[in-house]
Amino acid sequence: MMAAILMAIALQTAAQTYRPLLTFSAHPALRRVTTRVDVGLLAGGRGTKDYWFRKTVQPDGGEIAETLWADTLSCPGGRSVLEELAALEGPRPHVYGLDGRDDIVMMADGVTYRLDAQSAPLFGNGRITLRTNRGTPLARWVEAALSSLAGCWKQEPPKRVS
Repeated sequence: MMAAILMAIALQTAAQTYRPLLTFSAHPALRRVTTRVDVGLLAGGRGTKDYWFRKTVQPDGGEIAETLWADTLSCPGGRSVLEELAALEGPRPHVYGLDGRDDIVMMADGVTYRLDAQSAPLFGNGRITLRTNRGTPLARWVEAALSSLAGCWKQEPPKRVS
């Protein structure tokens, strides 16, 4: 019993020291659960950077049901996931009615994909949030990222943290 309590405290403390650089998630409307992945930088030497991934699964309105970890040191696909994100095609703003279209798009049964990250230097020092549905570059990237990382998840967080 005491070991379980100490493990829970250690994992909670570790989770508090892992500060994400970016977060992406998928939330199917009818499934009512969000899969979220936080990504951060592992502490280490100079040169090639290594990253950690923390996946949480949380039902709507409930506690986090699962927390799993991966990193680019033990998961070769992790770096590719981030390289593909850096090359992601971004959406353009739509001004209602400006292009002659009066349609309003609403989602009832799709999947909400979300990305929160720092913007590329070309666009200044800031943060961006993208939220899309199925069939978009972000949706395809999130699904591919979750698939690429699927075999990498572990119960324990990586040892080296920034």
